[in-house]
Amino acid sequence: MNYERLKSIYAKQGAAILPIKKGMQLEIHERVGEGSTQRTRRFKGLVIKVKKPNHPDGTFTIRGTASGVTVEKIYPLSFPNFEKVLLLDEFKVKKSKLYYIRDKIGKDARLKSKITADRREIDLTKETFLPEGTVSEIQPAQSAVVNEEPAVETPKVAEVTEEKTEEKAETPTASEPETTQEA
Repeated sequence: MNYERLKSIYAKQGAAILPIKKGMQLEIHERVGEGSTQRTRRFKGLVIKVKKPNHPDGTFTIRGTASGVTVEKIYPLSFPNFEKVLLLDEFKVKKSKLYYIRDKIGKDARLKSKITADRREIDLTKETFLPEGTVSEIQPAQSAVVNEEPAVETPKVAEVTEEKTEEKAETPTASEPETTQEA
């Protein structure tokens, strides 16, 4: 299938490619229904497989419980019916497919978390995959932000160094009387 044609079709529909990886624990808010009977359905689970990542035709499989029954759902990576996709946790995994989790129960099913507090509860629909051409457009904006940060931090560093030099100036004066006593 023609990748460029697929990309243009998904761009017209307004569906962006989600940056989902295996080992993520997600909460998916999906619009269900038609017209005035639309509602939001929530599903929470672990991503056990990603097929064709960063591709408009890619899918991911998520495993979770719904009404006390373990369910695996397959969603496309570019799905316009997602209201939001929250990243709850991200686990350290070494395999490309986490099928072994199906057989694990209780403590055996534990995984080690690798996510930081600032990334928890973020909406992945707002952090979409950027095509290769748009990366160069974003880099100048990032460099401007980087240049602003050191300007704010440098006065703090200068104040600290001035305090240290004052302390050093006081220390030799205290040692001078000791040298005069010895001589």
